Amino acid sequence: MLLSEIARRVGGRLEGPDSEISSLAAPEQARPGQLVVVREARFLQVALESGAALLLDETSVCPPEVSRVRVPSVQKVWPLVLALFDMPENWARPGVHPTATIEAGAVVDPTASIGAYVLLCRGARVGAGAVVAPYCYIGEEAEIGPRTVLEPRVTLYPRTRLGARCHIGAGTVLGMMGFGFQDNRRLPHTGRVVLEDEVELGANCVVQRSVVGETRIGARSKIGDLTDIGHNVQIGRDVVIVGSSGIGGSVVIEDGVLIGGWVVIADHVRIGRGARLAGGSALTKDLPPGETWASAIPARPARKHWRRLALLDWLLSMEGVLRRLLNRPR
Repeated sequence: MLLSEIARRVGGRLEGPDSEISSLAAPEQARPGQLVVVREARFLQVALESGAALLLDETSVCPPEVSRVRVPSVQKVWPLVLALFDMPENWARPGVHPTATIEAGAVVDPTASIGAYVLLCRGARVGAGAVVAPYCYIGEEAEIGPRTVLEPRVTLYPRTRLGARCHIGAGTVLGMMGFGFQDNRRLPHTGRVVLEDEVELGANCVVQRSVVGETRIGARSKIGDLTDIGHNVQIGRDVVIVGSSGIGGSVVIEDGVLIGGWVVIADHVRIGRGARLAGGSALTKDLPPGETWASAIPARPARKHWRRLALLDWLLSMEGVLRRLLNRPR
């Protein structure tokens, strides 16, 4: 599209010559005909040398001959620019692919998209504008809310329920039996998994169904790739969990919690509202609301963790002094 059209659609101002833009590019890889969004001042010079058009804020100094769009805040328009160049997958087209299997009793909204080799079991429901990509399995009485997207090879076990506008990454499994045993015998899991509206899960996540009741993830929560969520876990609203984390059974994570990557949380732990847990932590006890904890094993309040590390550094620096004192002739 023309740079002037991009300026209009993001609420910016065109300066310099108008030009046709084919795609977005990183500053160090850009070439003429592409657009570089200068999100940090340190990348401006590299972007100028590329010959590409620029999108930048009002304070950046730029030669008059450079094609550019000025905006008050690059950070705020960044999602709008990405949306302009987003390329939807070709499986996101309304209709049912001829190779899909829709069992009797399943209900598919006419505006939904059902991809190749999908199996939709009896009693399952797919809402308006939803996308079920190729090779997905949708179990009996599972529900997919309006405009929810399932990427390829997602598995929904029976009675799993997804709200509106959720996004589920490729290979994710929702509703499998949890890791629950008594006397070395597996416990039946009679519950289900429920995702509220606008929940996003990355690729290859696992969410286990509950022994009794529901494993639930609250509205607008975002969970990264390769995260394992145990049975009966309750995750609140607006929670962010970076990928490659493991959450034990019956954990409660309250609203607004932020959890870094590579975190392990023991079963039956409660994390209070607005708390933060640094990446690489192992949490073995309750984390109070609003606090920030860190460290590997076990996690502890962040200030105590950093003080402990500082003390270790100090002890190492004092090692030579101590050795000289101990070896001094008496």
